[in-house]
Amino acid sequence: MLLVSHRSERAHILALRGEVDLNSVEPLRLALDGAGRRGEGPVVLDLSAVRFADTAMINALLRARPRLGDRLRLAAPPAPVMRLLRVLGLDTAFIIRDSRDAAVDAVPGP
Repeated sequence: MLLVSHRSERAHILALRGEVDLNSVEPLRLALDGAGRRGEGPVVLDLSAVRFADTAMINALLRARPRLGDRLRLAAPPAPVMRLLRVLGLDTAFIIRDSRDAAVDAVPGP
C-alpha cells in the first residue's frame, strides 16, 4: 500500500493506493492518529486507487472514528471496498462520497 498525505486549504487528504491489509495498514493507522491530533476540518480518505482491503482497514477506520467523528470521510471507495462496508453494516457509519471534493464538502448529518 502507498499512502500519500497532504493538506489542502479545506481538508487533510489521505490517498491510498494498492492493497490495504494486515501487513500494510500501519501507515494508515499512524496517519489517522496524526490527523486526529492536528487541526480541524475534514480528513478525507481517498480510496479510489485501492485494489483490495480487508478488515485491517476497517479496524483502522473504527479505531479513528471516536477521535475524528464526522470529520472522517471516505471518498470514492471501489465496489469491493463498498461491498465490505455494506456487509459489515458500516456504510452508514461513515460519510461516504463519490469524489474527494464531494467528501470535503459533505455536511455531517444530525
